[in-house]
Amino acid sequence: MCPTDFELFSEVDEDGFVALVCPDAYAGYVGEDWTLEQVIERFLAQMNAQVLFVAHLGPDFANGRLRISNRPTPLATQREASGLLRVEDDGLWLTDYTQLTMAAQFDNERAIARYHTQLPIPGGAYRVTLRQFLSSPTVELVIQEAEGHEHPFSFEAVPWL
Repeated sequence: MCPTDFELFSEVDEDGFVALVCPDAYAGYVGEDWTLEQVIERFLAQMNAQVLFVAHLGPDFANGRLRISNRPTPLATQREASGLLRVEDDGLWLTDYTQLTMAAQFDNERAIARYHTQLPIPGGAYRVTLRQFLSSPTVELVIQEAEGHEHPFSFEAVPWL
């Protein structure tokens, strides 16, 4: 069950990605000489396993303001991307593309580092929606408990990449 309402502010990473990970279930290792295609394939497999949500807003949003909440703002959106995540004991973390590629390259590297943000989300199933607004440079991640009848998403591409 989601705690009382929460609202946090962070940033889109320096590469223009937004990434949430469930580190206790994430299997990100690819190999020391990975290719971008292999990393994207791993991202998709982990997104379909409901332990990663990643989207690429692009370089115009790099280091931009990111609102994270369980309540959406009433602003009109230009585009949205959603996924389901199964949060376990290690929680749900905001990470970045650089750390995910480190986990892809080194088998002893985790998808999170000490400077990443653990979100106030207990274990359970959650719907994550990334929203880009028409009239605001801020983007928003909305994290809400998943409805029991929601079918898992089948990702064939990283949203907006």
